[in-house]
Amino acid sequence: MSIKSLILIPTYNEIENIELILARIRTLDLGADLLFVDDHSPDGTGKALDHLAAQDPHLHVMHRPGKLGVGSAHLDGIRWAYDQGVETLITLDADQTHSPEDVFRFLDALKEADIVVGSRFNEPDSLIDWSYFRTFLTTVGHKLTSLLLGMPYDATGAFRVYRLNAIPRGIFDLVQSKGYSFFYESLHLLFVNGMRIREVNIQLPARTYGHSKMRASDIIHSVTFLGTLALRYRTARSRLIYAKPYDAPSGPPDADRDAWDAYWKSQGYAGKILYDMIAAFYRRFIIRPAVNHFLSKTFTPGSHLLHAGCGSGAVDVDIARRMRITALDISSAGLTEYRRNHPGHDDLVLGSIFEIPAANRTYDGIFNLGVMEHFHLPQLPLIFREFNRVLKPGGRIVLYWPPAWGVTVNVLDSAHFVLNRVLGRNVKLHPDEHTRITSRAQTQGWLDDAGFEMTKFYFGPRDLFTHQIIIAEKIRDIQNDASLPREIGAIELERK
Repeated sequence: MSIKSLILIPTYNEIENIELILARIRTLDLGADLLFVDDHSPDGTGKALDHLAAQDPHLHVMHRPGKLGVGSAHLDGIRWAYDQGVETLITLDADQTHSPEDVFRFLDALKEADIVVGSRFNEPDSLIDWSYFRTFLTTVGHKLTSLLLGMPYDATGAFRVYRLNAIPRGIFDLVQSKGYSFFYESLHLLFVNGMRIREVNIQLPARTYGHSKMRASDIIHSVTFLGTLALRYRTARSRLIYAKPYDAPSGPPDADRDAWDAYWKSQGYAGKILYDMIAAFYRRFIIRPAVNHFLSKTFTPGSHLLHAGCGSGAVDVDIARRMRITALDISSAGLTEYRRNHPGHDDLVLGSIFEIPAANRTYDGIFNLGVMEHFHLPQLPLIFREFNRVLKPGGRIVLYWPPAWGVTVNVLDSAHFVLNRVLGRNVKLHPDEHTRITSRAQTQGWLDDAGFEMTKFYFGPRDLFTHQIIIAEKIRDIQNDASLPREIGAIELERK
C-alpha cells in the first residue's frame, strides 16, 4: 500500500485530545492518512487510538514500549513514512496548540520549498495566550538557535510539512537527538544540506487540555546539545553533510577492510566529541595549508594524483580544485566520508594500497597523510614497489608521515597513557600506529630500494611539527627487480 500524504502526531497521555484533533482534521478533507505514534501512554491513549483505527483504514497507530522521547517518535514516524512511499508529510502536536486549518497555507508554501515550518516569531501576537515563562523559554531558544546555527527560522517547533520525495532519507539518518533538540537539529541538517526552507506565520493558543511534558533535564540537554552542534557546524561541517553511501561490491571477508569500515562508521556525535572537533580544527587550519603548499610546489596544475588512503579527504579539498585527484581507500565507509568533503567528486576507487587497481605508469604523483604509519615495517617494501609501478617516469610521491619525535605523536601518546594507564579507561583515539619515521637514513633506504630518490625531508613549523614530509622522485622502474617480494603473503609471513 502506498500513501501519498500523511499526518504524523506523536502522543503521550493525550486521551483528552485525540478525538478532538482527529475530528478537526477530518472536517478539512485533506485526503491524508494519519499516523499516531504512542509511547505506551499510562492514561490509555494507545488503546483509545486502536479503537479508532479499527473503524478507519486510513488511521494507523505505532506503539512504542515506553517514553522514548518526542524526537525519536518523529524519527520513527518519518522512517515509517518513507517506507510507505509518502510524498508529503505533515507533523503537528495533539494538544490543540497547532491548528490543522493552517495546513492549507503550509501546502501552498510547499510549492516552492522542501520543508515548511510554522513560525511563532514573525508576528507580535503569535504567543499572546502563553504564560510569561513559557514565552521566555521559547524566545530564548529561538534566539540561540538563530545565533549559534546560522539559520533564521523558527527551529524548535513541531508544526511542519516535509516534501519527502525531495528530501534524501539519509539526512534524517544523521539526526542524533531523541528529545526536543530533534527539532532544531533536524532543521539544521536540512538547512546545511541545501534543502529549501519556507516559513508560515502561525498563532499558538495556550494548551487546551493536559500539561507540558518538557522537564528541566530536557532544557539542560537541549542547551548542551545546541552548543555541541554549533561547534561541529563551525569546525567539522562535513559531518553534517549527507553523502550517498559508496556501494562496495560484494566479496570475501577482509579483516583490514572491516576494521576501517568500523572506524569510519564510528565517527559521529557519540564519543570522542572533543577530540574529533580538535582534530577537525587541526586538519582544517594547520594540515590543509601544509598540504596545499607542498603539493602545489611539487606538481603542476592539472596533474593526475592518487590520494592513496584518502579517508575523509578533509585535507585535500583545496588541492582537488587544482589537480585531478583519484581517491583510493580500502574502506567503502571511508570513501563515503570523502564524498561528504568533496560533493560531486566521482573518481573514487575501492582498493588496497598493496594492489592499486590501475595500469602501470598511470599517475603523475601519489600522496597520503597519516597512512604509512598504520603498516608494519615488513609491509613497506611492497607498498613502495606498488607506488613505483603506477607512477609515470619522473613521477613523485609526497608522504606526510608522523615521526617518533612529532608533536602530535607525543601528545596523543601522553593522552592515551593518562586515559588508559592512569584513569583505567579503554580509550583509543585513533587507529594503531606501527611504523613511525625514526631517521632520514631509514627513509632513504626504503626509497632507494624501491627506485626513488628523496628530494625533501622536511620537519618544521609549517604544520606545527606534526609530520615528517617526504618527497621523492621515481628514477627507475623496478617491476622486474626479483630482489623484492612480490606477494602480500610473503610480506605477511615475514611479519609473523
